[in-house]
Amino acid sequence: MGKARMSFSMECGQRWRASSRRRQGGFTLIELMVTVAVLGIVGAIAVPAFGRMISHNRLASAGNEMVAALQAARAEAISRRATASLCPSADGTTCTAAAGNQWIVLVTKNGASTPVRSVSLHSALRVAGSANLVAGNYRFDFSPDGFVRVGDKPAGSMALCSPDLSADNSVTISASTARIGSARRAAGADCSAPGDN
Repeated sequence: MGKARMSFSMECGQRWRASSRRRQGGFTLIELMVTVAVLGIVGAIAVPAFGRMISHNRLASAGNEMVAALQAARAEAISRRATASLCPSADGTTCTAAAGNQWIVLVTKNGASTPVRSVSLHSALRVAGSANLVAGNYRFDFSPDGFVRVGDKPAGSMALCSPDLSADNSVTISASTARIGSARRAAGADCSAPGDN
């Protein structure tokens, strides 16, 4: 009888150790709830920051694209010995006189115009032109010698603005006789137009 009791208790002990080893590999309900709560708090803090980061990157990318388009227009004018323009376009082949989110580089030689590059800006961005650019129908025209004309002026600027950002919500792109450049600035909620160079 003593042996039977002893073998029964050894058997129970082995089962208990085996089952406790299986239980040690998992998580308790409390641990799982704490983890989910921490992830929820981190997510609530991180999601708005990601939204702002995306808006900042979208604005910087659009500014870089417009600077590259201006540089391409200047290069096309010089290499083709023709007039090249950066202008807004509704159809991708001709210029329009109103700012929009679709822009093209248009090369005009011997009366024939050929689009050579296009830039599509995100719909969340606003475009504002300087006084020279507005008066010049939103066109940057480069002559065969590489000099820019904005209407009848030698310089002009445009601003790309992201109204959902609070600080540095605008990129000003400017073209003058000697240079093409961009700079970040605060334009306010109304996305104010930049000054001319």
